[in-house]
Amino acid sequence: MSAALALLTSVLYGVSNFLGPRISQDLPVFAVLIAGQVIALVVATLLALGLSDGFLSGVGGAAALAAGVGNAVGLYAFYRAASEGPLSIVAPIGALGAVFPVLAGVIAGETLGAVRGVGIAVAVAGVALASRRPGGAPIAPGSHPVAWAALAALGFGTFLGFVAPAAASDPLWTVAVSRVSLLAVLLAVAVAGGSPVRVPVAALPRVALPGLLLFAGTLAYAAATTLGDLSVVSVLASCNPVVTVGLAFVISRERLSQGQSVGVGLALAGVVLVSAR
Repeated sequence: MSAALALLTSVLYGVSNFLGPRISQDLPVFAVLIAGQVIALVVATLLALGLSDGFLSGVGGAAALAAGVGNAVGLYAFYRAASEGPLSIVAPIGALGAVFPVLAGVIAGETLGAVRGVGIAVAVAGVALASRRPGGAPIAPGSHPVAWAALAALGFGTFLGFVAPAAASDPLWTVAVSRVSLLAVLLAVAVAGGSPVRVPVAALPRVALPGLLLFAGTLAYAAATTLGDLSVVSVLASCNPVVTVGLAFVISRERLSQGQSVGVGLALAGVVLVSAR
């Protein structure tokens, strides 16, 4: 069940990552991110109030807030990296955030086994290759896309790692509370940079969809961490670039490069190995 929930996370995140950039072509990026997360916060809070019997412990609450901050840092750093350098460099580095919770799980005493260890390595390599975009633009002098992409990986890895201890207290409240710190950081960055955050009322249904998909994916991931090893769940949940690339190929008629095709195959093979018992 934990593997199925983690893979569901990848599907939901992958669809959201496909739809979000398409919507942001017509609306400001921060407006899309913030408006979508506001709606997700409202839905998450209502679900937590209606379905949860408890709340987060002190440690769980702190972990949820840290997860939200990590998620916000990852999003901001990734977009900053993509604006300064080619995605062929940025995306593979950002996708490797799954390595951090894997290391945390092993340090905490989780046992991988040879087959799962190979599966994790293959899946991470596959995600990196599938995320690679050929033909990137040259890096402008004074830009630091690799450093920003590394920060994005650290942010996403922080998010993946801190969700687990928070979800041990309550998965629903973990998602809701993490959205509070996520929104706080995004709003602070948007205001500091003078970026517009308003969206037309008529655009709210479109804007809401990516945010709700991210919310559902995070809820699935939080539940998965309570049922399986963090080192395995985090890798399976990080296969979302495979979904995004697949949607771009089918819907947008984008052609996969040879490297991306190999990456999709490796990611799927890694999923099979990681899921093996």
